[in-house]
Amino acid sequence: MIQNQSKIMKSLLVIPTLNEIDGMKQVISKINHDWVDEILIVDGGSIDGTIEEAKKQNINVLMQTTKGSHGAAILDAFNSSDADYLLMFGADGNNEPEEIPKMLSKIKEGYDQVINSRFSKTSKNDDAGLIDGFGNRMFTIFANLVFGGNLPDTLSSSRAITRKAWDEIEMDELGLSNVYQISIRGMIKKQKIFSLAANEPARVGGERKMHRIPTGIQLSLRLLKELSWKGKT
Repeated sequence: MIQNQSKIMKSLLVIPTLNEIDGMKQVISKINHDWVDEILIVDGGSIDGTIEEAKKQNINVLMQTTKGSHGAAILDAFNSSDADYLLMFGADGNNEPEEIPKMLSKIKEGYDQVINSRFSKTSKNDDAGLIDGFGNRMFTIFANLVFGGNLPDTLSSSRAITRKAWDEIEMDELGLSNVYQISIRGMIKKQKIFSLAANEPARVGGERKMHRIPTGIQLSLRLLKELSWKGKT
């Protein structure tokens, strides 16, 4: 008798942290563990009790070893797993837990990436002011024009990507502009990308990691570097 040997597709939710104890208690505690196969905290060296709180919530913790910030944490996490669906989520309160099952459900429909857009027509944004909102739209417009996309939010860190699509884009940006690189390389590779309308609540405690001028410089440099990567593919 021929047995059904179809592969069971596994999902991994990655949450980078660095001193996000308030977000862990108020946001991450609301995540239903049944939504995904595994939840993984990647910690960059918290000293405020974030790691201890994660363990109280029965969430596995991976200590970040690659030097860098958000991109390094994501790289360490994805490299540590063989999951087929890779999801990113923030612990700072800027993302809503109900985004998680929505983006996993959508990517299972056959998309390469699913991005939670904080600047869609129905989105409510309580965190980005006029300057941050303008900057996001500006860099998103630049990316769409240069790389032929039509995404409403290229900088969202709440997203899902398949293992195949992840391997294809070869992410190597270890800083905060890693999500910009993921979006741009998805465009370059003509990946099937879906944007989900999402809200952006205000940060919950902790210290904001994104600072306007340094981040703006990083994003500008990343845009130029991706032109070079495009020429090699």
